Amino acid sequence: MLTFLTEPLREALRNVNINRVYELRLRAGKPVVVNYGGEYRYLGRLGIAAARDLALTICYADIGEIVARASEYSVYSVTEQLRRGFLTGACGERIGLAGVFVYEEGKSFTVKDVTSLNIRVPHEVIGCGEKIFRACLADRLRSVLLISPPGRGKTTILRDLARMLGAGGIVNVLIHDERNEISAAEGDRSLDVGPFCDVIRYSQKQDAFTAAVRALRPDVLITDELVSDGEVCAAAACVRGGVEVIASAHCRDIDSLRASPAFARAVRERIFERYVVLQAEGIGRVAAIYDGDLRPVPSVC
Repeated sequence: MLTFLTEPLREALRNVNINRVYELRLRAGKPVVVNYGGEYRYLGRLGIAAARDLALTICYADIGEIVARASEYSVYSVTEQLRRGFLTGACGERIGLAGVFVYEEGKSFTVKDVTSLNIRVPHEVIGCGEKIFRACLADRLRSVLLISPPGRGKTTILRDLARMLGAGGIVNVLIHDERNEISAAEGDRSLDVGPFCDVIRYSQKQDAFTAAVRALRPDVLITDELVSDGEVCAAAACVRGGVEVIASAHCRDIDSLRASPAFARAVRERIFERYVVLQAEGIGRVAAIYDGDLRPVPSVC
């Protein structure tokens, strides 16, 4: 985990509980900030630092070295990721990049002169999806959409739901892992996504969904962060084809979902049978569950 970091950063992290490290914020010429147990703190040479003047400072060259290590010194091999503004580490760490976006033929081509990194650290939280599983999936498979702002553990919950679906019986699960965060698959190794799980990585959703239904015959498809109308339409095509979809969306609450044209269409066409709104604190804590018509399901909240 986090093997692409510079030695001073790795040494500092040896002095903290890595299970409480959710994000590292690295900005050129500025102190290192860590999301530690849900709170943003400074990271110093000896671990969590109480004040800014005790924090490690990252420089532009350090950021360049981290990007090079994360891409295994082959930027060309990660061109598609860079085009979308991120890299994925070998253990599923998502590395968001801020810098100069370079365009070719009107489309984003790569990112250069990177000055900031947001490194999100994946965590396995076994059982964090249990309440959602019992409320929405224990009796039968159905399509479910998880709703919350960023950073509330949706990816961790999706991973746990994949594990539980496979553990409960022979259910063929397909994970569309656009940034390799859900499974962190690499060769023979991956995070625990269950024994009946196939993974498609680094592809656009529309391409993966089409390939999934035609070639892999999943019973359920799990994917992170539906964003566009096209992605919602691709999910709808899966559901109409007999493949349930469990996905997530960045929405503040159910009213934000209603206000989104893409998701208003999903509600109108009853793509999802359950909408799960997550609480702000804790992973897997449910604020509310709604049915396909956005009516509350009070017995499971």
